[in-house]
Amino acid sequence: MKFNSSVVSYPDRGHWGDSRYRGNCTGAIVRDFFGTYHTRKDGLAFDPSIGGGTSVDVANELGIRFKGTDLHQGTNLLLDDMRAYLGEEAHTCWWHAPYASMLVYSGEVWGEPNKWDMSRMALAEFTEALELSIMNIHDAVEKNGHYGILMGNLRRQGQYFNLSSLVERVAPGRLVDEIIKIQHNCVSDRREYRGNIVKIAHEKLLIFKKNKDSLFFLAQVDKRAASWVGTTWRAAIRRILQGGKVLHLKEINQLIAPYAGSRSNQHWEAKVRQVVQDARFFERVSPGTYRLAA
Repeated sequence: MKFNSSVVSYPDRGHWGDSRYRGNCTGAIVRDFFGTYHTRKDGLAFDPSIGGGTSVDVANELGIRFKGTDLHQGTNLLLDDMRAYLGEEAHTCWWHAPYASMLVYSGEVWGEPNKWDMSRMALAEFTEALELSIMNIHDAVEKNGHYGILMGNLRRQGQYFNLSSLVERVAPGRLVDEIIKIQHNCVSDRREYRGNIVKIAHEKLLIFKKNKDSLFFLAQVDKRAASWVGTTWRAAIRRILQGGKVLHLKEINQLIAPYAGSRSNQHWEAKVRQVVQDARFFERVSPGTYRLAA
């Protein structure tokens, strides 16, 4: 099936995946995403966060080539290079991202608490992790391929966080469609709220088309995410080092140059040196040489 409207509703989650896995979505929207955008029969479909296996079941049912993994299987969107992991570029990618800390996964839904679990991150750290993850997914998709990101919004202590809007701001691809998904059978349906609170009853599936490769897209990202300048430098350098790379500052500067050229900072090489000294994210292997901190 294909999307025939920008608003979709699936009251029955269907038979796909493990219905007991908290936070899963109906396979119907995954099916319609692949049905609409997976146009090359021999193309590879990819999901870096399979969760309870919904996308796996959908891909098997549709008979499309598919590779899926998850943090609970040892694959890390924040450390591993997805294009290298796949061994080829994907034709399409489906990603049902964590909705910040709305639902905690590691230590709750599966395994032990994991510091790379985006659902365990404070909002500022989550924002950078989201940006880095989308860069990684973008680079893993072939030119003119599509990737879809399903994201919900949340409210904390009376403040509304528009996470789907954040996805649109930081994604390097060209936005081609926005699908509004009506939510059904949520835990929040049984809650009563005091005051004048409008219940969030939708999620957004944002579909992007890849039209540029490598770090050349970062200038576009910066223009759309000007308010997140403090995180963009670090996310860009983290992207360069993903996949276990060990690079000297000279090599990092060469790779970051397309992005640095879009900034007004004339001393950007000093900025790079400052960023890689953050021991939370980077490890010095030898003088002037760095890798991501595991």
